[in-house]
Amino acid sequence: MQPVLDTPRLLLRPFVPADAPDVQRLAGNARVAETTLAIPHPYPDGAAGAWIASHAAGWADGSEISWAIVRREDGALLGAAALMGINARHASAELGYWVGHEHWGLGYASEAARALAAFADGQLGLSRVVGRCLARNPASARVLEKAGLRAEGRLVRHLYVGGVFEDVLLFGWVRPSRLG
Repeated sequence: MQPVLDTPRLLLRPFVPADAPDVQRLAGNARVAETTLAIPHPYPDGAAGAWIASHAAGWADGSEISWAIVRREDGALLGAAALMGINARHASAELGYWVGHEHWGLGYASEAARALAAFADGQLGLSRVVGRCLARNPASARVLEKAGLRAEGRLVRHLYVGGVFEDVLLFGWVRPSRLG
């Protein structure tokens, strides 16, 4: 079973089908979509349920683990966090996340990202975690830095988002044992 991760203010738990309406509402906000690498806008009807249903396969084959970011005090769904592209051979993964617009600036993404980085290191034994964000999204860059990742580079005009080519910032951490 996929573990639930605890932080001081959050529970990171597997998504359930009942989360689909909240995912649709939160991810469907244009401000959320315009700051991510993969959320479409407008967010298609039925996409949230299909996305949630896809998580079981990633967990089963060990390639991806997705968590719902839930506020501990009231159980409100705030967003999502994931370890994607998990590669046992290379002991690596990519960290991704998004938080609903009304919850921005409250430290939830940073708290969730730190929990995932710790899980990747302590539970999965990964020695390399990377993260990416749009260059025009300094808040997301700060989230990655707060999770312990360091700036590693910039992919110029790398992704076509919202009708323009966007620069993407690259971040990562390497366990010291991998360096030697």
